[in-house]
Amino acid sequence: MYIKRIDLKNFRNYKETDIELGEGVNVFYGRNAQGKTNIIESVYMASTGKSHRTQKDMELIRWNSEDAKITIDYKKEEEERIEIYLSKRLKKQIRKNGVRISKIGDLIGNLNAVIFSPDHMKIIKEGPVERRRFIDIILSQVKPGYYYNLVQYLRTLEQRNNLLNEAGINTGILKTIDIWNEQLADFGAKIIRARQEFICKICCMAADTHKRISNEKEKLDIKYNSSIKYHNNSEKEIRESFIKVLENYIKIDLKRGITHKGPHRDDILFFINGAEVKTYSSQGQQRTTLLSLKISELKYMKEETGELPVLLLDDVFSELDKERQKYLIEFIKDMQTIITCTNVEYFERLINEEVKVFKVEEGIIEKE
Repeated sequence: MYIKRIDLKNFRNYKETDIELGEGVNVFYGRNAQGKTNIIESVYMASTGKSHRTQKDMELIRWNSEDAKITIDYKKEEEERIEIYLSKRLKKQIRKNGVRISKIGDLIGNLNAVIFSPDHMKIIKEGPVERRRFIDIILSQVKPGYYYNLVQYLRTLEQRNNLLNEAGINTGILKTIDIWNEQLADFGAKIIRARQEFICKICCMAADTHKRISNEKEKLDIKYNSSIKYHNNSEKEIRESFIKVLENYIKIDLKRGITHKGPHRDDILFFINGAEVKTYSSQGQQRTTLLSLKISELKYMKEETGELPVLLLDDVFSELDKERQKYLIEFIKDMQTIITCTNVEYFERLINEEVKVFKVEEGIIEKE
């Protein structure tokens, strides 16, 4: 899988630009705030239907413009096209090969992409929301039905929480709580099982990568920390355990008006040599953990789909020491990668006839 062309109109600071990418490494360099990250953002939009930088689509439309358009031509088994139209007056429109897509779930999984930026240190250093988002984005791209189950779970969770709040005024409404418990457990068990299977697979991949980068001095371990306790990873047992937990916590849930247990409260834990990374590791170890995680994400997607995704590296090389830079450069040589940076010196060993280099300045892109 690789992107052939990116065409932007009134997107961020680009009035109009049309870029032909190479199948290998594509480097976009320039000073900060020139529009480099906007290129990566447009690809991520075509992959997931959403920006990785903002929840507001209106922020993506160029200043003093009424609408914007992203067009991505890519090659999978055949040549494909994804178009995203943004307007201040109309709802966002997405088309694949000219056919309107009404649901984000129908877009996800067509153009697979993995993004890596300094901001992703939040996965390691901050709260569980970032780690859940990380795992949900991956599984939504490679597992048919996962995104649907996640959306349905969150809708059911909202309904159950509404019921918990209303029960303070009308206790009779609690007669329907069992229905919501069963629906929540149905979707939740599918989510937990898929996440657990993912962690089991990616743990081995990340541990192997981390071992090599650390010169075999460190052992990385990744664990899925579920708020629902179960003995084996069968969907039936998880569902039954989930229902029991919901019943046992009903008094606490009613008191606070929210559902305390479920995949919306779960976490991923990282350990180096038995010590939790978030609390006890150095900044260098945390960066190595993130790098190992991202590389294993690529390997996992290749294993599940049969194709390497497009890799988006947004100014990450300045955050890595020379040893980690070297490892990442060696890894990306055989896949399409879009890199943003302020200086091309990191890529001197890569720059040859197979690498495309673009200079970005004030929303103007020039191929070198």
